[in-house]
Amino acid sequence: MFIFPPKRMWARVLAVLAVAHSCAPSVLAQTSNPHAGGLPRLSGAYTSSPQHPRVFVAPGDVNNLVSRINSEATFSARAFLRLSGQIKVDLVAKNDWSRSYSGCRLNTYLYTFSYEHPEVAHGGHLLDQLRSDTNVAPEKDPPIAAAIVAARLALYATLVKRGAAPPAGAPPVGQAIALAKRILLAWANHGFRGAKGEFLSSPTQFCDDQGRFVRLDQSNVGLQIGRGVIYSVHAQDLLQSIGAIDTNEVRDLNAMHAALFQLIRSASNFRFHLPELSRPQQTCELYSNHVGAALAGLLSIARLLDDGRKFDAVLYGSDGATVFDIPWTAYFDHAIYGEADRPIQCYVNSGPDSLTSHPSYQTPIVAPGEIEDRYRNANRLQGIGYPMGTLEHLYNAAEIMKKAGFDPYGYRGRHRQSIELATQYYACFAKHVGFRKIVTPENGRNCPDFQQYVGQSVNDVDTAILMGAYRFPENVAITELDAAAKAEKTKASNASALEALDPVRFGRWRD
Repeated sequence: MFIFPPKRMWARVLAVLAVAHSCAPSVLAQTSNPHAGGLPRLSGAYTSSPQHPRVFVAPGDVNNLVSRINSEATFSARAFLRLSGQIKVDLVAKNDWSRSYSGCRLNTYLYTFSYEHPEVAHGGHLLDQLRSDTNVAPEKDPPIAAAIVAARLALYATLVKRGAAPPAGAPPVGQAIALAKRILLAWANHGFRGAKGEFLSSPTQFCDDQGRFVRLDQSNVGLQIGRGVIYSVHAQDLLQSIGAIDTNEVRDLNAMHAALFQLIRSASNFRFHLPELSRPQQTCELYSNHVGAALAGLLSIARLLDDGRKFDAVLYGSDGATVFDIPWTAYFDHAIYGEADRPIQCYVNSGPDSLTSHPSYQTPIVAPGEIEDRYRNANRLQGIGYPMGTLEHLYNAAEIMKKAGFDPYGYRGRHRQSIELATQYYACFAKHVGFRKIVTPENGRNCPDFQQYVGQSVNDVDTAILMGAYRFPENVAITELDAAAKAEKTKASNASALEALDPVRFGRWRD
């Protein structure tokens, strides 16, 4: 027989339940499905658009950017000059852009399709492997970051076609369009195929560099394909907006992107239920930058295809036929810490502080606005660099949502977390420590929970500041750093130069 406890004990029980109800997403994640009720919905509703571009930019955005480019001495004018110079480099590069990759090696897709880094082109074993995988002749280079290059070319062509005044000696628009098309159609017609010529549809079809089919490596498929597909989507969207691809080419590109939607969805669900990542000490892995990249990729494809049902399913979990085990609203609720939150359970610290605990570290507290990916601590570029990767994916997804009729920048999670709050939190380190400087107890003490980041570089925060100042112009804590972030973006290092010319975020700054 059940005996009711005395009133004093009921009070204690209710107090415990109240704490559990208001606790951090970490506790909820261990006891329930992460998207089971209680998650706020975004303001707005999906708005169909028959015209291109419609994914990351609308026609009005392009016209506005063209106007800023044509205004002398603006940051946009200087950025367009750099973009024109990079297009010259792209057009004369010895990469064989008519090639693509089909096979199981995930890293080959990463480097040939999704990821641009100067060191990849410096020779060595990796370049030889990529050349072999893509059947490129010895005197040529394999395609590198094909989706990004295509988007950059398409962006340049679109801006000039819409009235941006090209600088003296600028490359011909026709050449940029032709190369962008060659890259996209090579992948649409020959890339991402299995042994029988079918589009890859499952993460279990991917292998590591030694040809081994390992589940932990397969859990990276959503990240590595998702981070690249936003650029192939952007390139197609821009080329369609200027009438540069015909009906048959659109059909082929749509077929590729529709197949990649199913692949990334399958990969995201696969990762979320992977036993190796479901152990309590690895719960933090479930809400990292991996999911942010996959969701941004999925949203971009749904918007390109103007599929409102799929778009809503990515946001909220299902359209009745297509299920997402970790939709965007559930991910957002875990990816950014909010008010009265506690850290998501993660790897046990191997040392007493961030300087000694590797490859991961977590303080026992969190400050509102911190990003869940903060625990990465193998080297000084990770503790802030990975959170900035997550924030980049959140901004990319937000730009897509905004064009589709939603209000992502006004959105608040269950714990009042927001993109603005996250940007403002890391802006503190940019202000008191400095871009790409190292956090110390002395220079970081003005920032909440600075102990989490001692020894870490304030890496890539300049990108978040540019976007934040553009989208949150009333937030002085962000906008006061805008000029310094622009100065950081114009420095001469190769990595910084490529970041400044990112075609998806190009123009998302204040002039």
